[in-house]
Amino acid sequence: MRVTEISLCILASLALCATSAHADDSGAKAQELDQLYQAVGKLERRIAELESQPKAAPVSASGAGAWAERVRVSGSANLGWLEGANLGIFEHGSIKLYDARFFIDADLARDARIGESLLFRDVGFAFEWNVYRVGMNANNVGDLYVDFRGIADQDWLNFTLGRFNIPFGEGYLRYGRGYYTDPFIALSNPSPWFWDEGVKLWGKLFEGKASYVFSLTDGEGDSNYLANGSQQVTLKLAADPWEWLHLSVSGLRSGAIASDTTFDIASIWLGETIVSGFGRISGAPNFDHGVAIADGPIKLHDIQIIGGDVILKLPDTRLWLAYGGARIDSAGGTTYDRDLIYWLAEALVQLKLISPRLAPAYVALRASGLGTYSDDEGYLLDFRNGAVGYNMSEYNTYALVLGLPIGDYITLKGQYAFQRIALVRGVTDPTVKDAAKHADFFGMEIGVHF
Repeated sequence: MRVTEISLCILASLALCATSAHADDSGAKAQELDQLYQAVGKLERRIAELESQPKAAPVSASGAGAWAERVRVSGSANLGWLEGANLGIFEHGSIKLYDARFFIDADLARDARIGESLLFRDVGFAFEWNVYRVGMNANNVGDLYVDFRGIADQDWLNFTLGRFNIPFGEGYLRYGRGYYTDPFIALSNPSPWFWDEGVKLWGKLFEGKASYVFSLTDGEGDSNYLANGSQQVTLKLAADPWEWLHLSVSGLRSGAIASDTTFDIASIWLGETIVSGFGRISGAPNFDHGVAIADGPIKLHDIQIIGGDVILKLPDTRLWLAYGGARIDSAGGTTYDRDLIYWLAEALVQLKLISPRLAPAYVALRASGLGTYSDDEGYLLDFRNGAVGYNMSEYNTYALVLGLPIGDYITLKGQYAFQRIALVRGVTDPTVKDAAKHADFFGMEIGVHF
């Protein structure tokens, strides 16, 4: 029965009754009563007709058109102009699409139950398509996973299955989906990050004061392919004792990477450093302890990384400190083993702290570094600077940026970055030396997200 139509019929009947009550003439009253009886008879027939019709099925969440309520499309894009000195990675100043990616999120289920028992509070799906990254056409998949949240109605037990960003430290949160949140240009962040396929357990404890993330993934950068069947394990523990303080410590260990005959990279990067067999990404000569050496073996025995992060969220100010170390063990002996250190100190200040007239502009400073910090042993500390090769002992960056958000979805940025590359001893090749001298760059960028 259509309740709305029946209600309208009843209201019409009452209106006729009210009209008849005010009639003074008996003849007119009789005529009105006759009209009323006819109207009521029509209404009764209409009600009977409606009740005899089959009831319409309720609208299902899986019905046509309902996807718009369950699916969200979003994305970000950054168009920039980067200018550096000759032989640097930005030697030819030009406008380029530096980063672009699209995301699809979908609600798959809510309050999933078996009988009276709650299995999951909700189940979600996430997909990321990397169109451009670091100014290069990527056209690959970032995130692609299914999220089971609130298992057995518990905050501390959530499960993710698929391809996701490795949960190590705090830097990975600015890659992929969080790229637009980075206040800087051109990713000088040396923290560990990258995507990999596997499973992830995560959750919050003690009313959100503590949290954990554990992941088990395949450990190699080539999607859906393992050269030797090894695995990678990560564990991140975090605490938020107060709203203004966030602390975390993270650890990672991988098994073997690549094989004796098949090349592969690890599914963990340090900034823009590809963790792989020594000498395999660059054609530049390699120096170790002052003498030239050949490329190392393709295979890595394992990788171990441990690091800690501190974030202070003060009024109109955010401070981030990070420090960690990575051990890269080659399958070819200690000559090709490397110990790397990464560090970061970043401060972001909203200029309304100085004057309300300057809102919403901000200024940010970052000092960061990555390297062996040894004159005897080097590594390739940015894959884009292959001319320097595996001869970098330090790669330190000092960046200053001024940003201006326009509304909620657009940000303009201007940045200068001083970058200093130190070489191991023994390097005499002038091409390597020149490439190491010209790493500074200036950039302007417009970033949008939706």
